[in-house]
Amino acid sequence: MALIQNPVVEAYKSMRKGVLYLIIAWLLIGIGLSSVVFGMFSLFALTATRGMFHGIGAIMGLAIAIVIIFAIGLVIALIGLWGNFIPGVSMLAKAMPELSTASSLIKIGLFYGLIVLLIGLLTIFIVIGIPIIVIGYIMLILGYIGLIILCFKLNELEKNVLYLAAGILFIIAIFIGLAGFIAWILLYIALGDSIAKASQAQPTPLTTITTPPSPA
Repeated sequence: MALIQNPVVEAYKSMRKGVLYLIIAWLLIGIGLSSVVFGMFSLFALTATRGMFHGIGAIMGLAIAIVIIFAIGLVIALIGLWGNFIPGVSMLAKAMPELSTASSLIKIGLFYGLIVLLIGLLTIFIVIGIPIIVIGYIMLILGYIGLIILCFKLNELEKNVLYLAAGILFIIAIFIGLAGFIAWILLYIALGDSIAKASQAQPTPLTTITTPPSPA
């Protein structure tokens, strides 16, 4: 007798793996933001001691390094979204149709929004890059709305306050980006709890029916 895998467990596992990629991406983006702050202080000191010419060169070097760090972070986020998180949410939406709206918004807003944002980031040194980034950010807001709906629905279904906290933080993250990092961590923990809870449910047994041999 074989056992059928619980699709909800598989969905949660896929989502959790994707969230881990997104946490790593957020760490890289955080390094990029920290580099901006540290670099500005260093540039002020360099300009004061060596003059404006050296300061301009250092600014360009710092800007290129930051763009590269951000780009790597976005690529890792895209891998986690497309490879794990979005397929997991889609799988979960098949088992729970009330999550279908959240699934669509996450796919359209979060994934494609990050692609547009990445294109804008790579073209930021020309005029067209800035409006592309704005468009990408607007699309990301749609993706965050999908995440908010997902977290609130999972809180209703799983009765886990961590989902509620993550959803609230995703709302704040639309205005304050750092809140998104904390929200992803809470979502990672909550999904781990859901995996453990769903795994306790007995999977459906698949019984192989054997027919008696026909009489000779």
